Amino acid sequence: MKRRRTRTPSDAGSPSQEKRVVTSPTSSKTAAASASTTTKDGTSKSSDGQHVTNIEDTEVEKRSAAADVASFERGTEEIRKLVAEIQKQKLEDSDVSESRIRCTLLFTILKKLNRLAHMRCKKARERTQESKQKVDSLHLQLQNLLYEVMHLKKEITKCLEFKSKDEEIELVSEAEFFRDAPNEISKPDVTKGDSHKLMLARLDWELEQRKKLAVQKEQFLKKKETLLKEIHTKKEFLDSLQPRLENILKATQPVQEYMNMPLDAQRAQHETARYLPQSLYILYVQASAYNEACDPHLEVKILGDLDVAKAAMEAKPAVRDIDSDSDQENTEGHKRSKHRRKKEEARLEEKRKLLLKKHPLQILIQVKCKDKATLDLLFSFLPTFNTVVVSPSLNLNEAVSEPVLANSTLLSPDSLLINLFPDDDGNTAPNPSSLYQLSKVGMTTFTDFVRLVGKPYMWVQRICGLNFLAKELHEVLPKSSVSLSHMEATIKAIRARILARLALQQQLTSLENLTIPGNKNSLQMFPTKISTKLTSWQPVTFEEFQERPELKNLIEEGFIQESDMLFQAVFERSKVQLKVSVILSQEYPTTPPLFSIAVTCGKTVIRDSLTKAIEAEVNVFYPELTEHDSSLNLLANQLRRLQMCLDIYLECGSLNDVEGAETFDREKFFLRVKKGRDHGLPLKYDSTQGLFTQR
Repeated sequence: MKRRRTRTPSDAGSPSQEKRVVTSPTSSKTAAASASTTTKDGTSKSSDGQHVTNIEDTEVEKRSAAADVASFERGTEEIRKLVAEIQKQKLEDSDVSESRIRCTLLFTILKKLNRLAHMRCKKARERTQESKQKVDSLHLQLQNLLYEVMHLKKEITKCLEFKSKDEEIELVSEAEFFRDAPNEISKPDVTKGDSHKLMLARLDWELEQRKKLAVQKEQFLKKKETLLKEIHTKKEFLDSLQPRLENILKATQPVQEYMNMPLDAQRAQHETARYLPQSLYILYVQASAYNEACDPHLEVKILGDLDVAKAAMEAKPAVRDIDSDSDQENTEGHKRSKHRRKKEEARLEEKRKLLLKKHPLQILIQVKCKDKATLDLLFSFLPTFNTVVVSPSLNLNEAVSEPVLANSTLLSPDSLLINLFPDDDGNTAPNPSSLYQLSKVGMTTFTDFVRLVGKPYMWVQRICGLNFLAKELHEVLPKSSVSLSHMEATIKAIRARILARLALQQQLTSLENLTIPGNKNSLQMFPTKISTKLTSWQPVTFEEFQERPELKNLIEEGFIQESDMLFQAVFERSKVQLKVSVILSQEYPTTPPLFSIAVTCGKTVIRDSLTKAIEAEVNVFYPELTEHDSSLNLLANQLRRLQMCLDIYLECGSLNDVEGAETFDREKFFLRVKKGRDHGLPLKYDSTQGLFTQR
């Protein structure tokens, strides 16, 4: 049959008409006859189905999947066009048989392509499965090899770690063996080439040496017995010599008093020190050594009842637990009569006294501070808690005026040594187990314990050789090395604290009189003329500081604490006021004072970048004030710098934009009024040139 060329309506108007090549009906029928018909379940019904399958398997190998996809797309596109053409022919009542035959043949071709795609997919799965099986087989072989390697490594490790009994014996080195051992034992001609025979020879030599040492041991034991007899004889002679020496010492007492050498008193103190508890004994020894070697202005004494201490040492009472005592009292209470039972409160009070009982001997350390004051530190030991407490008292050598309005506890024993070292206020139990013991006798807060016996500062424990770690529950033994490493630093810190408190008290007294104290060194750091005056100095409570919004951030961040000394100062020039909140830490001057300021002009309160710069001058650049003057005068120098900064602030015209503000004449000498993007004021004073500059 001749091939026909058909056109769709869309092809009629296109400039480039496509040519379709359609399989002839005869060839299509032959292909359909040769193709096997399938049932619904996909099984072939043709007689030569197996042959067709083999042909298709071969064809799958030869054909490309991409080419089949392209053929499929072309076939589907042709079917769409034929369907559209059939629909058009039906509308025109034309003959559609030829188009229908061509469409049917195309469906047959698509079915073949679909079958080839499934066969190709099946073959891909089979190849994938075969590859997976090969990989699993190789992985299994690898695991077997790894297991064999691990087993061999274990066997090698066992061989390497094997030790025989002779390895536990410490033998002399080979060089020493060949040097000292005789030839009949060492046999260097044989042993140097055979390690096994060398080991046997060394073991023989070790046996010979031990036999000789055993003989020497017997000789030394006999010599030891002879020496013990001689020592015993000499000891009896020394015991008889002691009464004679005592008579001689009594005769030398007038000479000791004349030469100011109290040998008898020192000997008595040393004799008493034998009955001190271990922690106080370490404190006595280390403090006495520090006194003799480094600090002649330090005195160490032992106070207390020596007879009671001797009796306590001879009795050696065991530390009993509160629960066991109460159980024993309850058991005995059943046997006693009801009239002799104590009330619960009375028994608790008796337990508290027993629990808080101090050792009968105490250590008194007197620290002299430049002929101004003497600090007495009385150290006591609590056996139940294994803790040392201190009770300070300050004796002034000359009268010191006290502030009237300010906190008068600067020199009080309760606050004198608070935070001598960081985070050591004496209100925390050094030994964690003591809190449990206190709770059993009705003392719920550690403050009650401190109020009754004294403050157990951590530095007190360290100079007594006790080093309690955080949450450490086992018993801590005192060590001399701990006391030695902290003694010098502690004494220096105590003396510095006393001098700082005396200087601070004098400054506060002067400030209450609205006078900023000064000296030659401090006057050199400031201009001669300062117009701003201190008009008010008042103490403030912590609750009042909490109500101020500008101070809330400082309180929340921990810069202001309830234990700090708080003041409110007012500087004034004409009608402008500088209100200053002053925070003094207990560690002054180690921790410098903190200032928060605000400028007030009439009803206008100013807190801007310029006032922040003034705050920075006293809060950040305070080390400049200690370069030419003592750090003890830091508070007064910072206040004087605030006076100076307010003068500069006003003379630079910082209040020109404020309504009703006064204009101030320039009294200070500075080159530029403002500088930089932040318009910085010339707040830094150069004393050598007498002018102010920006930082």
